[in-house]
Amino acid sequence: MERRPPPKTRKGLERREQILDAATRVFATQGTKSVSLASIASLVGITEQGVMHYFPTKVDVLVGVLERRDERDTERFTTLFREGLPMLEVLVAVMRGLAEDDHLATLHTVLMAESIDPDHPAHDWFVQRNKRVRQQLEIGLIAAQRSGELRAGLDAHAVASQLMSLMDGLPAQRALAGGELDTVAIFEAYVRQLTPAG
Repeated sequence: MERRPPPKTRKGLERREQILDAATRVFATQGTKSVSLASIASLVGITEQGVMHYFPTKVDVLVGVLERRDERDTERFTTLFREGLPMLEVLVAVMRGLAEDDHLATLHTVLMAESIDPDHPAHDWFVQRNKRVRQQLEIGLIAAQRSGELRAGLDAHAVASQLMSLMDGLPAQRALAGGELDTVAIFEAYVRQLTPAG
């Protein structure tokens, strides 16, 4: 996969974001197999060559979408944590952000399911991402236990996996329920059980 450096001009950065926005929408509704660079280009109003100037292949677009989503989640998590919010409240706030961005959350779930296949272009990306996020969550949960925010005796490794399953799976449940499922309330109820008062 050929990685292109980000554009240097504001116009170039805006065009790159437009491509990623369009790709997010079509990947979320159609998966990856039936989407072409040409179909993404038509949504943006440019040629296929125009897309390839920023993303040489569909795999590059796919990874760009995933990385942008990951960067936004990490930024949201880091900002809230630095503001002094307790770990579990930060996680609820991140879940709230996912609920507000249905396209991206649904896309992430669809692509993760597809990427179980080792031949899928995003397989390695998801394997590494899941390992990294699980480790980060586990570290945060151990710290929350030490501070008294998280109930003593809980297995931080198991809870990290449970939290990831909820955060990655609830958006799919919401999509299948036509948007009628309150994923934030469900997630918050689970998180509340992890506290000493829960």
